[in-house]
Amino acid sequence: MAGRLMAVAALLALYAAVVWWTGGFDLRIAGMRLRSHEWARPAVLALAAFGLAAWIDRRRVAAILESAWLRLDSHAGARIVTAIAVAWIVVASALYSTTAVGGADSYGYAGEAKLILEGRLVDHVPLSQAFTWPNAETTMRPLGFTQGRLPGEIVPVYPPGLPLLLAPLMRLGERAIYLLVPAFGVFLVWATYRIGVRLGDPLAGGVAALLLSVSPTLLFQLVQPMSDVPAAACWLAALLLVFRGTAAASTCAGAMTALAILIRPNLAPLTALVALPLLRPRAGALVRLASFGACLVPAIVLLGWIQSVRYGSPLASGYGTLGNAFALANIAPNLARYPVWLTTTHTPYIWLWLLAPFWFARRASVRANALVAFAFILGVWCAYLPYVYFRPDEWFYTRFLLPAIPLMLVFAAAVALWVVRKPPNVLRIVGAVLLVVGLCMSMLASAAKHGAFELRAQEQKYPRAGAFVRDQLPASAFVLAMQHSGSIRYYANRPTIRWDLLDASSLDEVIATLRATGHEPFVVVDVGEDEKFRQKFEATNQRSIHHLMPIAELGDARVYRFER
Repeated sequence: MAGRLMAVAALLALYAAVVWWTGGFDLRIAGMRLRSHEWARPAVLALAAFGLAAWIDRRRVAAILESAWLRLDSHAGARIVTAIAVAWIVVASALYSTTAVGGADSYGYAGEAKLILEGRLVDHVPLSQAFTWPNAETTMRPLGFTQGRLPGEIVPVYPPGLPLLLAPLMRLGERAIYLLVPAFGVFLVWATYRIGVRLGDPLAGGVAALLLSVSPTLLFQLVQPMSDVPAAACWLAALLLVFRGTAAASTCAGAMTALAILIRPNLAPLTALVALPLLRPRAGALVRLASFGACLVPAIVLLGWIQSVRYGSPLASGYGTLGNAFALANIAPNLARYPVWLTTTHTPYIWLWLLAPFWFARRASVRANALVAFAFILGVWCAYLPYVYFRPDEWFYTRFLLPAIPLMLVFAAAVALWVVRKPPNVLRIVGAVLLVVGLCMSMLASAAKHGAFELRAQEQKYPRAGAFVRDQLPASAFVLAMQHSGSIRYYANRPTIRWDLLDASSLDEVIATLRATGHEPFVVVDVGEDEKFRQKFEATNQRSIHHLMPIAELGDARVYRFER
């Protein structure tokens, strides 16, 4: 009887999970209509069936649960949990990767990688003496690029670390670049588990790895060719390596720190925290520190040289001066945003990390490493609280905290398991499973709600519009675009003009000038940009705006030509 109830409970639980994940179904089979959109009822029935089975055969169930807990709370159990997390990351990457370059960020990185592949650090816009409309050179800079040191020169806004990694993959084919971020995502999840091992609690590492794999922040960034996941993976790798304490590991830690700085230079001060374990007074400390620095210095020199070529100073960047991005006045608005974003997307559970000192204060063997990891979390927060703040609904900027989120989850898991391990073994497995399954479902639902699984469909407008411009428009095409200003250059190799940077009274002049110089003007806008484009130039009575003719609709992208 108990065995049958267990089987029924398993089937009901599976049914509830399928309905929850898919949103339900509505089928008609042999004239009969079958539909279900409610997952909570079968989930409750599954719990009830399980509870009844456990009561009927409580001795046997108790023995099974106790054995299950002992297996789970071991290195082998933690590795199985981590393997599930890694498998999910691979599946999510395959199903939801955007495989698209567009907007400012992904085009900025991919466009920079293409320059590096061509052996260049700067690009150029097609200036002409005939282009006399206001700020002509500025209007031809695509998203993701800024003004270079010379006339007609444009340079990437973003640091060179990720493009340096993308460039070799780009030589293999354009689609190869979309493998890089998922590969770092797999490593980041595995490294989270290894951090738990290094801090003396493998299961905490495994649980943290599983929760990280369903993190809305990670899932949102995992599917885009952007730098957040690689940067986080490099910093976590550096921490793991310095925790090992050998000379070889110190050398590799220096290399990973160097790569992390090339990817995100503003986090360079975290190097001091990573290097702390190397300063412990023991034999070979100076050798390890020297090995660490030997890998770090060349990267700093390379970064300084690239920034000098592009921006005129080793300390300059594509974002302008430090004062443009960082200010003490930004701390209060960011403190009102980041905690809310994290709580909304990762549940209040994530704040258990704040209690971690009570946990590791009793564990002398790992206390030093735990202190470094805890300080690293605080360092990441301190790096971004003074940074520019964003709108309260722009939750995805939790991506800046991604180097700290795995460590926060490890500490939160360690604190939660500290409590779970208090009752008898029979109850531990039930408490742990209910906690982890509940958190995973909540975070996956949050990821779905925030659009992490819709990006693939949304981003296809960029390659589709780029392919149309390349294949259907004449070689003389000059495209007015804003959101598509970089992707048109990337996919179609056509020059673009930022209509949003044009003076509102200069559209007629631009159209006439382009035609006089042998170019044919077109417009590519998103649905959300279409009305803004029209309103801007209708307000100044530009005749050209009334001669727009739609020629293609590609998802959210619209293509227009100007009738003569």
